Amino acid sequence: MESGRDLVHIDRVPFRKEANHVTIAQYFDARPEDSTDLYGQVIQAFEEVSLLAASESVPLDAVLRLVGQRLCELLGVTRCSVYLRREDGRFQGQVGYSRTRGNIDAKISKLVAGVEHDLFTAEIVATNSPVAVQDAVHDPRTIQRTMRAWGVRDMLGVPLVVDSEVIGIIYVDTENGRHAYSDREIKLAQAFAGLSALAVRQCWLHRQLGERASVIDRQRRMLGRTAEVHTRVTRAVMDGEPLGAILGLIVDLLGKPVVLYSPEKEPISWASPESLGLERSPALSRSVWSRPWAQSALAELEGGAASIMLRAHPEIRCRRLLARLVTDGRCVGYLELAELGGAFTEIDAKALEQAAMAVALKLLNMQRNTELRRRQREEFVADLLYGRADLESLDARAESFDFDLGCRHLVVRMQYATVGGDEALTGERRRRRVSAAITDGLPEGYRSLAFARVPGADLFILEVPAAESGHVDGVLHAGLQELFGTLQREFSASYAVTSEPYRSLGALHTAADKLREIDELLRRADGAEARFYSARELELLRLLGHRDGPSAMLAHTRELVRPLLEHDAAGNGGLVRTLFAFVRAQGQVRATAVALGVHENTVRYRLARIKELSAVDPDRLDSLLGVMIAIRIHDLFGGLEHELGA
Repeated sequence: MESGRDLVHIDRVPFRKEANHVTIAQYFDARPEDSTDLYGQVIQAFEEVSLLAASESVPLDAVLRLVGQRLCELLGVTRCSVYLRREDGRFQGQVGYSRTRGNIDAKISKLVAGVEHDLFTAEIVATNSPVAVQDAVHDPRTIQRTMRAWGVRDMLGVPLVVDSEVIGIIYVDTENGRHAYSDREIKLAQAFAGLSALAVRQCWLHRQLGERASVIDRQRRMLGRTAEVHTRVTRAVMDGEPLGAILGLIVDLLGKPVVLYSPEKEPISWASPESLGLERSPALSRSVWSRPWAQSALAELEGGAASIMLRAHPEIRCRRLLARLVTDGRCVGYLELAELGGAFTEIDAKALEQAAMAVALKLLNMQRNTELRRRQREEFVADLLYGRADLESLDARAESFDFDLGCRHLVVRMQYATVGGDEALTGERRRRRVSAAITDGLPEGYRSLAFARVPGADLFILEVPAAESGHVDGVLHAGLQELFGTLQREFSASYAVTSEPYRSLGALHTAADKLREIDELLRRADGAEARFYSARELELLRLLGHRDGPSAMLAHTRELVRPLLEHDAAGNGGLVRTLFAFVRAQGQVRATAVALGVHENTVRYRLARIKELSAVDPDRLDSLLGVMIAIRIHDLFGGLEHELGA
């Protein structure tokens, strides 16, 4: 017995008297000494089963459960499970009963008997007779891991036989206990099961008649529902329902699996009736679409046919109805209906054609929305990189484009060699793959969010954890350097320059401008090392070589101290005064504290806040060099605090 689920199939067995099985009368004639009492018990149990099976409102599972429970009582065991035959010849678990746990249907219904290596069940079916196993966990005929998992010691398998064919099996045992099944008990079980099999089959047929009547009535009503399919699916499209819900609606209306393909015949989505229990898409593979008979069918669709039928073939298992989705004169996909769960009718073809028109509208709408979304994102990224919008506008739109304002963001400018690598990999395709490679190559929490093409290079916007300092060092620096080898090998990257991580999105356009200036210097240097460069390590070179001279240096000073001035303006402490005093004191904490008239710990706290809020790292000499330049500019031009409202 193993896990599984499928349709039960016991309707093809005619009623005929069993000549090769023990009857109740034969059994008790052979046991006259105690036959009166047992005969009464068996007849009473069978009467209960017959009365229950005759009731139109009682489900088959209730009858099966009563059969198993009464057999347990007759044999003096504590547990039973009842299985019915499936179309593939295996036996599907239906119901179960335990004296200690009661109803165990949920677990039994997941089991299948008669699988490969289940010699116990095979012997029952081959002999049409009960089979007992002692010490089931070691008996070579059983699936021993299942016996062990269920705590089975000794077990009796009793077939439900009609016309020499096993329609089901009852397994009984004493849970975690021993029970030696005597010949008398085995014959008793066989006789009771023989009677019960007729009642079970009668109940099953009655249920099937009711279900088939419902199917006939449903098909009759479907004759007038072709227009309804079009109306309801179109309404769902107009209401903005998601694609999955629309396909689910088609399945509900037609009762068969449906698959949506792209124009390239790649599966996009699918849906199936729950009753079929499909776990994988029934979509056709790429190899099937290349077959001559499939190509011929597609040619019919392209020639104007509203729908075509793909005949049953070993490669596709069942017949398929296929409709072409067309909008604005071009193919946007294909809609397929699979002949599973019922045979095709003329209604299905017409209904599929109606549904295809509505789904084509949905795809057209999705494509337009995707294009609109892409353009909006490109505009947002352009606003970030070119400073075309105020900070409030950027922050308001950031979340809708998957930017986390709680994180830091930085810009990477990538240059590529003219030879080597995959020369065919250029443009949008290259930027998309480089972006994915950056995300994959960095630790969790670091990712490439967006990219853009600028004259002479590609720009990438990266998001890093808020805990990352305002400098490209530590985890980020190590990750970028390790990643460069991959970018050089796969995309012919020659070098890249990265800005510092910024808390504010409004700082990214300034960062992009700096990277452009640094890139110009590196290209003029002729022979820049193939690696990631940090903008900070080249900042002094950028300022010295800037064509605007002092104006550029003043702009640099303003940018450097702006976060600190804004912090001080809010009344949160003199960070700028502390930083300037620290540099003038040659980086000595005690001398700085004396100059400011505060405790040394106050100086240390302010220096930590400076590192957290700005691009200044008081622990690094190269960073303090930039501050020294800012002090000189401040001494020359003055008024920075007043200018920024400090």
